[in-house]
Amino acid sequence: MSTHPQEWLPDPTGRHELRWWDGEQWTEHVSDAGETATDDPGTGTLPPPPPKGTGPGAPQKRSGRATASLVLGIVGILVFPVVCSTLAIIFGALALRDIGEGDQVAGRKMAWWGLGLGIAGLVIGIALIAYRFA
Repeated sequence: MSTHPQEWLPDPTGRHELRWWDGEQWTEHVSDAGETATDDPGTGTLPPPPPKGTGPGAPQKRSGRATASLVLGIVGILVFPVVCSTLAIIFGALALRDIGEGDQVAGRKMAWWGLGLGIAGLVIGIALIAYRFA
């Protein structure tokens, strides 16, 4: 049983733009340029569509570590430079490792910003400590 609801989807045969998925199987109902018609889906078994929320058009999962890195980087610049900035660097590096080269997880820019803010905050924190004890 498919977890995909009834709807028009790209025709898996490639002969038409869209084909109707009735929730259990492909039907003979097709659509091209907004015009509906019927066409035999063929005797071969067509694969069911992927579950809703997956596939190339699905939204990506955002990296929680990238978000934590950015937040900690901002807090590190503004409030607690050494501790938060160090954590921002760690979380940013872990997020970039998790994201890798794939496109399954979003947040690469957020991780880089968190990493950069973490480094800047750490430099500021070290400079403030050096100034305080100089």
